[in-house]
Amino acid sequence: MEERQAPARSLFGVDPMDEFSVFVSDWIWERAQGQSHIEIEAKVGTLIDRHTNMRLQLPVFTETVIDARALGVRFESNMPMHQNFNQLLNELVQYSSGMYEGQRVSYKHVRETDSFYDEVLPTGENVHLRVTRDSQTQQIKPGGVVAKKRIDDLNIYCPMRMYDYRISISTETPMPRPPESSAPTFVREKDRLSYALQNFQVDLTQVTLPHRDQEPVHELEVEICQADELLRWAQYTCASGESREEWTQFEDHILVLLNNVRLLIRNADNHARECHPV
Repeated sequence: MEERQAPARSLFGVDPMDEFSVFVSDWIWERAQGQSHIEIEAKVGTLIDRHTNMRLQLPVFTETVIDARALGVRFESNMPMHQNFNQLLNELVQYSSGMYEGQRVSYKHVRETDSFYDEVLPTGENVHLRVTRDSQTQQIKPGGVVAKKRIDDLNIYCPMRMYDYRISISTETPMPRPPESSAPTFVREKDRLSYALQNFQVDLTQVTLPHRDQEPVHELEVEICQADELLRWAQYTCASGESREEWTQFEDHILVLLNNVRLLIRNADNHARECHPV
């Protein structure tokens, strides 16, 4: 049989840049540039219509960035499939154990207690502090006192999937510990399973509130581990005059973040089909 020639990528001989990834990359860069102690994470959950208190319904068929304020939508991060994701991620750890070091998924299990304090700095500025302690020893963890400030959220609706996701940009500025006389305004316990590959970490967390009669909340998030370093690289790229029409390591990193979230969500779909065949 005559071998067929591979099709041309396009009339122009190239693939267009992935518009979705570029949009998310630009959104992150516009909000994070010039900031320090940046945290970039994507959390899996459900977009809820405030008017119906049900999952958002829109006349679209594929993954779509939405304006949550304009649509009257809130994001809920509680994940009822905690055990299924735990099993999936454990299997990835086992599967990757025979690969070379750069492709192995690492695993750790930590139990932490977060205490939150409202303090006033000597400058008169009000800050909301989070103090993270080892739940067993009650010792403050290294870098465990921060003032977290949310910069912005980007909500992504996935109508063909069980879950949506939200990308958040925050700063976590190291701070001195609050005075011993200060009392926390809020306390939460975290039982966290962390899975890391290269510059990305997946956290599967069960959150409980001591002395409150409510079910634990389960959260699934993907975080860029060295966001500050990635932004410095993006800054260097901009300073070098490299064209914004060129695909850079920054966009590629954001694409990997998106793909990690997408594949977690799709595996949730696959599990649901196995449990409830049609």
